[in-house]
Amino acid sequence: MLEKMGWKAGQGLGTTGEGIVTPIESKMRPEKSGIAFKGFKEKTEQSKMEARRRGEVVSDDEDPRTRKVKKKEREAKEKKAEAWRKPKKVKTVVQHKTYEEILAEAGAEMSGSSGIGQIIDATGAVPREVTSLADVSMNSWTPSADSTRIPEVRHNIRLIAESCKTDLDGLAREAKLLEERKKLVIQEDLRLRKRIEDEAESRLQQVQLVTTDIDAKVRAFSSDYDASLDDFSLLFYKLTTDFEAEFDRYRLDEVVVAAIAPLVRRMVAQWQPLEDPKAFVSTFRNWRRALRVNVDETPPETQVDVYGTKTLTAAPVQIQKPMTPFESLLWNVWLPKVRTAINNEWSPKAPQPALKLYEAWSTFLPPFIRDNMLDQLILPKVQKAVADWNAKLDQVPLQTIVFPWLPHVGLRLEDFVGDARRKLKSLLRNWAVGDDLPAGLKAWKDVFDVSDWDSMLLKYIVPKLGATLRDDFRVNPRNQNMEPIQHVFQWSDILRLSVLSQLFETEFFPKWLDVLHVWLIQPKVSFEEVAQWYSFWKGSFPESLQGVSGISRGFTRGLQLMNQAIELGPDAPSRLPKPDYRAEQALASAPNSPRSGMTKSIPTRPSARTQEITFRSIVEEFAASHNLLFIPTGRAHEKSRMPLFRVSPSVDGKGGLLVYILDDAVWAAAEGVGGATEDYKAISLDSMVLRAMSS
Repeated sequence: MLEKMGWKAGQGLGTTGEGIVTPIESKMRPEKSGIAFKGFKEKTEQSKMEARRRGEVVSDDEDPRTRKVKKKEREAKEKKAEAWRKPKKVKTVVQHKTYEEILAEAGAEMSGSSGIGQIIDATGAVPREVTSLADVSMNSWTPSADSTRIPEVRHNIRLIAESCKTDLDGLAREAKLLEERKKLVIQEDLRLRKRIEDEAESRLQQVQLVTTDIDAKVRAFSSDYDASLDDFSLLFYKLTTDFEAEFDRYRLDEVVVAAIAPLVRRMVAQWQPLEDPKAFVSTFRNWRRALRVNVDETPPETQVDVYGTKTLTAAPVQIQKPMTPFESLLWNVWLPKVRTAINNEWSPKAPQPALKLYEAWSTFLPPFIRDNMLDQLILPKVQKAVADWNAKLDQVPLQTIVFPWLPHVGLRLEDFVGDARRKLKSLLRNWAVGDDLPAGLKAWKDVFDVSDWDSMLLKYIVPKLGATLRDDFRVNPRNQNMEPIQHVFQWSDILRLSVLSQLFETEFFPKWLDVLHVWLIQPKVSFEEVAQWYSFWKGSFPESLQGVSGISRGFTRGLQLMNQAIELGPDAPSRLPKPDYRAEQALASAPNSPRSGMTKSIPTRPSARTQEITFRSIVEEFAASHNLLFIPTGRAHEKSRMPLFRVSPSVDGKGGLLVYILDDAVWAAAEGVGGATEDYKAISLDSMVLRAMSS
């Protein structure tokens, strides 16, 4: 049938003979395996032969012979790689032996035997037991061709054995010496312990003798009302120096306090703390060791940080400790007497008795008793005295009550001086020109911050001084009344120099120059009298004010006016111009004026207390450098609720510019067509100065 269809034997099927020649074969897969299981090839040998017949390239992997060769090469390669692989871990059983067991196995018993046990001579054909290695070394041997005798190995083994024997003998001797030394140490320890016990018993008996002497002295003093605490000093000194270890171990301070307690109670009952503040303190200081006063605490533990580079100190744990016997004696006997004296006999207006008492005992008392004395007894009475103080009725200045306690209040300072500051502000608020300067007012400078101090004076004092120069002071060469200006001079050591300079430039020199001009334009003026009058006024100012720029500038302007009058001569009455000092100063203070650099005021004084530089202080200094005052108004802005300040060239606080400070900026009312509006905007410092001078 195939031949009828055109097939010829030896050729493939198809018109071109590309078909198969042999019948189709099948190849069975291994049981329960899928396609290409473990690299199984599906192609049969018949299909490979047909592919080669057609000219296709068939991989060598399909050839059984090639596959067999490659399998051998792969096995050889794996076998070679196995030699470099890390061997499998085998669990090793480790048996630990003590030093004594090792010595026992080596034959070095703790009894002192130095033998190394049984020795087997294996150098011959038959192993035999020998008594020592010397018998082995005596056996002669000669080189031999017998491979079983290996003389070199036996020689090396013998050398190793001899070295080990030497080491084991040394270890055995060392063990014996250590055992004997251990016995000696045990015997010495027992002997020393017995000696310590005997000595302790003897020292304890000596301590008991001292305490017996103390008890006898206490009994003798029980009926002697003239006894003194100093009589115990010798016994206490012996107790603390000769028996220092026993004193701490057996807490003998209880014995000391129990001995002096009856005498201390009797003496404290007759003691007047305010009259004799140093009583007992010198004796107690000498007994500091015996009374365990201010005993050093255990230092805090130290630990190394995670990097091991530095030592960290652990914060001590706050543990409430019971009072020592002496602290209990002070709390129950000494403190009640002091409390009674301070509450019933002491007045804060005469602080010295209580101050001396506190200073005498403060460095010796335990902290909790010292704080109780200050917080519960002294400061409440001082604060009540400050609250009741009246400037008109009390003859004692306020600083006499407050200042003596300032070095001792520490962190309580703000609460302590708060009421005193309010009292001082009230005093300055009620002060009137003509009243005496408040006593000790200058000393309060260091209690206030610089800004608070200057603001208080600008608010309560400067307007009153300006009003008296403006309304009460008259320049009259014939009958000069110096009382108003003397009221201003008395504040020269308290007010800031720049404020005083502005005060005189605004209120004094315009009047003084007007009178000088009127005098110089007279037809028959006497320049000698004018010069004397000038010298009188310049000498009237304190030396601390004569060098101030604003005051020296006013007198210089008077000299210029006198020189102009001399130069004009007879024409002075008609040609000498009348000075307008306020206009001249306003022109000189303008930022763009060439003379503005001459109007800088003297900087503010440095405070004795350290303070932070704020933006408000910068604004105040800038205003002062242009002869402007930065005065608190006591009001607040309606929207921002920030305090308002008036920047004004006049000390009376009239005119000027209202501003407030917020976010490190100066805020003022915005300028509109008809003037200032109600909206506040941030302005520069130069704009603040220009608007304050022009308003």
